Amino acid sequence: MTTNLPEINFLETDPQQLTNEIITTYENVEGRKLAQADPLYLIFLTVASVITKQNIAINDAARQNLLYYAREDVLEHKGAEWRTPRLTATAATTKLRLHLSVPLTSSQIIPAGALATSSEAAIFFATDYELAIPPGVDFVDVDLTCTVPGLIGNGFGLGQIDTLVKPLPYVSKVENITISNGGAESETDEAYRERIYMAPEALSNAGSEGAYEYFAKSASALISDVYVYMPIPGRVNISVLLQNGELPTQEILDAVYETCNPKHVRPLTDFLSVEAPTVVEYDLDVTYYLETESIDKELIRGKIERAIDDYIIWQSEKIGRDINPSKLIREIVRAGAKRVEVASPVFTVIQPGQVAQIRNKNVVFGGVEDD
Repeated sequence: MTTNLPEINFLETDPQQLTNEIITTYENVEGRKLAQADPLYLIFLTVASVITKQNIAINDAARQNLLYYAREDVLEHKGAEWRTPRLTATAATTKLRLHLSVPLTSSQIIPAGALATSSEAAIFFATDYELAIPPGVDFVDVDLTCTVPGLIGNGFGLGQIDTLVKPLPYVSKVENITISNGGAESETDEAYRERIYMAPEALSNAGSEGAYEYFAKSASALISDVYVYMPIPGRVNISVLLQNGELPTQEILDAVYETCNPKHVRPLTDFLSVEAPTVVEYDLDVTYYLETESIDKELIRGKIERAIDDYIIWQSEKIGRDINPSKLIREIVRAGAKRVEVASPVFTVIQPGQVAQIRNKNVVFGGVEDD
């Protein structure tokens, strides 16, 4: 969404300006000047304060009629105008393997909704469907979904989900055989506003770049950036990047494909593929210095460390973003450093379909220097 729009204000919200207008109007009508100690002057100050508060509220309400300023529930009404609802929180998923103590001689049923958890965290996952264990097998696999939507269910490593809430006598061991992922919080206002802005592209039946971006971002609230390109006629590649520069899992890639591949989205002449962007690694090697007279140097050092971490995220959160050490230097100086030496990275052009990812990080505090 374009960000170079002019600032819009429908009503005056400067209390001094309103005060001057009220007093000037009164003085012109009455033909006399008001002294600052005049009781009417104090009354007009009170009136101006009340009008200012009202104007701020009215101005805010009027601005929210514009997509650029709309937020929260108002933004959802703007989305409804384009049949673009906000993406709600989704739950993480994984696959659970149940090892049998001995092969069964007859089938057993595991009901949908059976709970499994981790001995390391009080987070529960439920089976997605009823599973019939056939006789003679050593194990069976079943899909699980976290009972709490959001990021909280992501990141359980292999084997961490290891306990059935209701034990089964014929099951000797359970373990998740995929890392839990796919959980996302409700779509943020910023991401939602961007999708609403792109919604008109979805009206195209020609497979426009913007239409593919719109539908791809609709697949998951975890998706932060999408790059669509056609390497050869009829072949459409979609690269997907997640929040904080994380690469997509296969489940996310599959979700994007399923969202973009239906006939009402994809032109019949397009052959579609969805993939993660190609990673270009870089090393970060920085030395920074503070001024001798800096107050609370430890506080400044903390700000600098956070600025570096923010740069790493910024560098990796957009496909095709060049590796730019000038941005790194600017943010470190803005955080309070006197001087910065950047041995690495050097400026590097990142091609479309590629994303920069950090490999090694080395940050050194070089000491203090006189101004």
